[in-house]
Amino acid sequence: MLSSHLKYQPRTIHHTPRAFTVLCPLGIMDALTNEYYFPLYSALGYFTLVFGLGEISRILTSKYVSSRGNAQLFLYELIGTIQMCTCVYENGIIFKNYGFPAIFLCVGLLLTAGGIFNRGAWTNCAPIFEQFIFGNLGSSKFVTILSAQLIGAAFASKVAYLIWNLTAPYSAAHLENASNLDCVLHYKQSAGIVIGFEIIGAFVVRVVVSLLLNRPALIKLIPFAISAYLTLALYIVGVPGLNPIVATARLYGCQGIDNTSFMILYWFCPVLGWLAGAYFVGQKGPVKKTAKEVKAAKKEKKAAAAAKKSD
Repeated sequence: MLSSHLKYQPRTIHHTPRAFTVLCPLGIMDALTNEYYFPLYSALGYFTLVFGLGEISRILTSKYVSSRGNAQLFLYELIGTIQMCTCVYENGIIFKNYGFPAIFLCVGLLLTAGGIFNRGAWTNCAPIFEQFIFGNLGSSKFVTILSAQLIGAAFASKVAYLIWNLTAPYSAAHLENASNLDCVLHYKQSAGIVIGFEIIGAFVVRVVVSLLLNRPALIKLIPFAISAYLTLALYIVGVPGLNPIVATARLYGCQGIDNTSFMILYWFCPVLGWLAGAYFVGQKGPVKKTAKEVKAAKKEKKAAAAAKKSD
C-alpha cells in the first residue's frame, strides 16, 4: 500500500527565484504539497485541538474548582479520559495510511504527552483496581475516578465525530470517518489466543512499568514500551485492548463480539493480568501500624486538638 505513494518522480522547476529556492527547498515543498501527507496533517491538527481543549479545561478546573474533596479529582480524570480516548479514534487514520511503525510512534508520543499534561489522571481502570485492592486507594476516590473514566469513555465518540464533521470539508480522511458509522471487529486469531494476549499483555506491561520506574533514566520509555506491545498485538491479534476504558470508548457496541464476551475480554482479562503483574513485582499495601503506634497517634491528635482550642 505504501510503495505506490513513496515513488518519487523527479521534475524540473523553471523560473524559480534563487532566494525562494534557498528558503524553501524542493524537498520541503514536496512534503507540504504531497497528498500522501495530507492524512498526517489532519491527524496532527486533530491531536493538537484535542490536547489544547483538554489543557484549557484543566486550567479552568484548577482555577475555579477547589482541590478539597473529590470534585477536582473527578474533573481531571474526566478531562484526561475524554482527551486520550478521543485521540484513539484518530489513530485509525495513522495506521490506515502509514502502517505499523507509524502507529507505534503515534501511540508512544500520545502517551508521553498525556503523562505531561494530564495532571495525574489515570485514564485506565486497571491501576486503580490495583491501588484499591492493595489498600492504597480509598473507596470514595476509587468510585470517583472510575465513574469519571466511564463517563469520559462514553463521551469520547461524540467528541471525535463532532471534530470529524466540523473538519470534513477540509480533510478527506475526516470526511471518510465522519460518514462511516459502521464498526466491525475482525480478529486474526482464535478466541483463546486473543484472551491470552490480553491477560499476558497486561501482566507484561505491569512488570515492565515497574522495572522502568526503578530506573529513573528509563522512565521516559514507559509509553513506548506500552505502544510496542499494542503494536505487536495489533499485528498478531488484530484488535488489541489492554486498557478497559479505551477499549470501552472505541470498541463497545461494535459488531463481531457480544456484550458479555466484550466484558470478559476487554475488562476481566486485562485487569486480571495487571493484578497478577502487581503481585509478581511485590506491590504492597499501606504499612499497618502496631497497637502502640495507633495509641500514640490518637494521643497526639487529642493533644493537637486541645492546643488548638486553647489558642
